Amino acid sequence: AAPLEAASQAVAAFGRRRPVVFGCGVSALKTGGSDYVAQVYVEKRERLDFRRNAVFWSWGLLYLGGVQYFIYVRLFAQRLFPGTAAFAAKPIAEKFADKQGQLVVLKQVFLDQFVHHPFLLFPAFYQVKEFIEGGRPADGLRKCWRNWGEDLRVCWSVWVPAFLVNFSFCPTWMRVPFVAVVSFGFTIILSCMRGEREVLDSTAAAAAAGAGDDAA
Repeated sequence: AAPLEAASQAVAAFGRRRPVVFGCGVSALKTGGSDYVAQVYVEKRERLDFRRNAVFWSWGLLYLGGVQYFIYVRLFAQRLFPGTAAFAAKPIAEKFADKQGQLVVLKQVFLDQFVHHPFLLFPAFYQVKEFIEGGRPADGLRKCWRNWGEDLRVCWSVWVPAFLVNFSFCPTWMRVPFVAVVSFGFTIILSCMRGEREVLDSTAAAAAAGAGDDAA
């Protein structure tokens, strides 16, 4: 138990000293690993699609670890809701008695799930995916809006309860790593849903028309 406790304390100390590096590293490993599990163990692929895996590694490193640190820690915790660290550190009994603190948690969840995710996170995901797949930014946006409703329903079923816990109990340095851990399962779902290269209807029709012209 002593070596495990020492290791956990060392990890926590590093997370407090280098929160961005810590969050980016954990998020990249988690997201790439989630896609690996999705491909190999869920979809039973014989060969790993490395381009698809690169989408999730890049997504985890750049957005989930990097951008989200500034959203959850710098913007939410330090700018918009500066009392969240004190609320997260309170004992559970005091949290239940702190109605104002509970309201702040709900505000954070609302901004995150109904502003950040729909209008920043998912559009950014599709842009990263489209870039690595060699597509156009406009096509990435079209795919995003086409899948928007289904993506958000799945997202909210996982992340609304998860963020209630995150904003209520996690110290600020642990917020991104907590999201990364919960996100492991969610990213497996996302990988299975959106990991494959998507073809827009107009693109498919144009390809079919081109094939017909070549045959003629």
